[in-house]
Amino acid sequence: MEKETIKQGVEIPQEIIEQSAIKKKAHRTLRQLPLYRDMSNLKYMVVRLYDRTPKRLTKYIDSMLCTVTEAKKCVGLGEASQEPQARIQYLSMARIFIEDIQDDVTILSRLNIVDKKTEKNMKSLAKNIVAQTVAWRDYTNHAQGCNNY
Repeated sequence: MEKETIKQGVEIPQEIIEQSAIKKKAHRTLRQLPLYRDMSNLKYMVVRLYDRTPKRLTKYIDSMLCTVTEAKKCVGLGEASQEPQARIQYLSMARIFIEDIQDDVTILSRLNIVDKKTEKNMKSLAKNIVAQTVAWRDYTNHAQGCNNY
């Protein structure tokens, strides 16, 4: 019979404890990262702008969509990169792309294409993405002892 562990009065079989430890050690995929999920949500919000945008400004939305896609690519390349300097550069580029999206949202708001609620949601999401990107970049910088961004 397998050895069982008692935690707070409940007997837990060793097999369940080992499976739990394996799950905790499992590498998270790129799609599971909160940063990547937030970027996907932002991309979805940009796509939704097509419904409200006049025909003459759809190229502007196309540009925004390309910018979000490039930012997602940078995050993916940064995550896949083994070199800390390359990771830092990719994450910095992603941050710049997302800050560009924030400016685009402000412009669309001034043109009355984006309402205040949508503007607030998109800017809040973009702000969270920038914060996560900067935190990841700084963590990489600190962990690897790099001195520059």
